[in-house]
Amino acid sequence: MITFTLLTVFANLLSALLAMSGIVFYMLIYTHWLKRHTAQNIVIGGAAGAIPALVGWAAVTGSLSWAAWVIFAIVFLWTPPHFWALALMIRDDYAKVGVPMLPVVAGDVTTTRQIWLYTLILIPSTFLLVYPLEVTGAVYGGTALILGSIFIKKAWSLLQNPDDKQIARSLFLYSILYMMLLSAGMVVDSLPITHYLTAVVAENLHPLIRAIPIWQPAY
Repeated sequence: MITFTLLTVFANLLSALLAMSGIVFYMLIYTHWLKRHTAQNIVIGGAAGAIPALVGWAAVTGSLSWAAWVIFAIVFLWTPPHFWALALMIRDDYAKVGVPMLPVVAGDVTTTRQIWLYTLILIPSTFLLVYPLEVTGAVYGGTALILGSIFIKKAWSLLQNPDDKQIARSLFLYSILYMMLLSAGMVVDSLPITHYLTAVVAENLHPLIRAIPIWQPAY
């Protein structure tokens, strides 16, 4: 209730309700039900981890736009590759305590295929903020492209070597770095100085592009 009260007083009711729903979902639905009853626990439970993105957006703007929901989707889609890579590393520990994580229930091959599938959906979704929403620019777009390429490479490597715990560990650790740097890219891209520098670069490149002769076939 303290969180709910603070957000209501210092932000707004929408952000407070979203935060409370995330806490209730995580504590009651994920922890007490999903975690020990289905191999899709972290997929469905990923919604709880993605709700803070909505809370932050609502706290600042007082509403939820398409951009907020895309950020929510990015965190939601990132969660399975992140946690399943960890589950591959400590599968035996999950099995001992009776937690039906996907590697325990379906095996490493199926898990790496699911990681690969979610990765292929995750990476394109990050560019929705650039187009068609146009809430981010070139800095974020370049960051997402570089980080996403590395993510795909690591997920592909794990798909080819589903039993290799070192590759799973590498993907797990990188997934943390990926989310940190992707979020940082959003922040840097939104800064006024970034907008200014981007505009200056674009302004200087435009004459150079116009000066490039256009090749035309000789007839």
